[in-house]
Amino acid sequence: MTQGTQDDLLVELSARRFSVGFSVFFFAFGIAAGFLMAFAGLGFLEDSAGVIAGVFLVALVGVALAGLIIFMLRRQILNRIFGIAEAQVELFAGPLSGVAEGAASRDPERAIQSARRFIQLALARYAWLATRRWIMTSLTALIAAMAALAGTALLFNQNDLIGRQSTLLAEQNARIREQTMMIAQDVQLAEAARNAQLVVEVTQIAALLGAVADRTAPETGVQGSAALVPMIDPFRDLGQGLIMRIAAVSQSMQPYRFLDTGLNVNDPSDRMRVAMLGRRDDLPGVWAQLTAMNGWRETDGANRLIDRPASPERGLLLRVLVASGLRELQLLSFFGLDLSFAHAQGLLLPMITLDHANMAYADLSQAELREASLAGAVLDNARFRRATLTDTRFFAIGDDPLRNPHQTPGDVYAASLLGADFSDAVVTRADFRSVNAMAAVFDGALLVEADFSEAWLGAASFRGAILVGAQFEGAALQSLDLDGAILFGDDPLSMLEAQAAPGSFRADRYRQDRVDLADVMQTGRMYDLPDPEPVIALIGETPAWRLIRTEAF
Repeated sequence: MTQGTQDDLLVELSARRFSVGFSVFFFAFGIAAGFLMAFAGLGFLEDSAGVIAGVFLVALVGVALAGLIIFMLRRQILNRIFGIAEAQVELFAGPLSGVAEGAASRDPERAIQSARRFIQLALARYAWLATRRWIMTSLTALIAAMAALAGTALLFNQNDLIGRQSTLLAEQNARIREQTMMIAQDVQLAEAARNAQLVVEVTQIAALLGAVADRTAPETGVQGSAALVPMIDPFRDLGQGLIMRIAAVSQSMQPYRFLDTGLNVNDPSDRMRVAMLGRRDDLPGVWAQLTAMNGWRETDGANRLIDRPASPERGLLLRVLVASGLRELQLLSFFGLDLSFAHAQGLLLPMITLDHANMAYADLSQAELREASLAGAVLDNARFRRATLTDTRFFAIGDDPLRNPHQTPGDVYAASLLGADFSDAVVTRADFRSVNAMAAVFDGALLVEADFSEAWLGAASFRGAILVGAQFEGAALQSLDLDGAILFGDDPLSMLEAQAAPGSFRADRYRQDRVDLADVMQTGRMYDLPDPEPVIALIGETPAWRLIRTEAF
């Protein structure tokens, strides 16, 4: 192989290696930039924008300068490499004719020399075209890369702006919800202001009832522990005008939602919760134990509207009627006394008769009812949460139409307790016979000798309740939820299935686990009993069982 051929091969290999190396360099640079942008995102792009732009500009200027230098020194470069300063197409004719003439004249030396000259011209021409193509391709690639990078930056910036816009929209929606809540509060508080004007009527009724009590005090009364408690007989002591006035005022009061401070003055458990708030961080174990025992819930401390409409004015009217000495309110109910939605938490109702009263949605949470009668009353969705009911009856047979205009002798009157809530209540010797208590809630309640005979308890809930001596003879117990409830007896599931209306209770949905009486005393409302001895005596040696629901309804 001649020296010229070796030089040509070296030049070709060098050009090929340079092209491959340049391509690999930009490919690696593209991969690195792509990974950095994929993992670092817009933040990296923003932070390194100057460096990236500088790299591209330096590369662009470098390629442009290299191309300019090669163009200006192309003659010297071609002459040094190929020994030819020009490689135009017209120059190819001479070597080609020399090859032809050498072949025709059988002159191998001339033909070889002409062929070598032709190859040198072809390589010089190809090298210049390849160099020029490389310069233009590199410039175009760099410009395209910068444009692509700018498009990527704009895309990332657009995504970032969309994310910020979404955040702003979420904040705007939150502000709109707060504004809507404030508007709702304003509307409800405006209704509260309107109803507050009716409190004047309640105070006037209180003054009239006080005058009646003063007038009747010497004639009748019940001897209390410290003073004579006045008793007003509505059939004898109240005039028709006052009765109609009380009924009209109760009907003019409308329920509304008012601010809930999150504090319940009538609930000792809630008062203890507030008292322990300052020590919850110092005594986390005690706080957790009390929270589990009392069912405390976390609150955000914000004043919000109560969960459903209520009427504090009707609750105040009921308090006035009871405090004045009225115990038999069935006559007022007959003439239209409306106590629905009455908000009367913590009210003491001793020996009160509210037969046939309209008390739907009333809130008597933490109230105490002793020897009260609510037979035939409408108590749908009423609340008796953490209330104490002793010898209270929701069922009666009409026997005295003179004292109760609603009744006819021999007729049966049972209260309507649809959805009534007795959660965590203490109910002793209550008469629930024949009541309609569908979907009623007795979760966590203590029921001692409660009688649910012939009652409708479909979809009612007794989760976590404690039932001591409860009766369910003929009761409809479809889908009754007793998960976690504690019952007493040798086989409470079989007893319930035998007592309930045929086919209404499925014992196979539950299993019963034996529990100790000491554990029972620490659950539910048992630990709140001021005197648990009567309940313990009633239980005796009877075994206790916790029911666990094992399948869905």
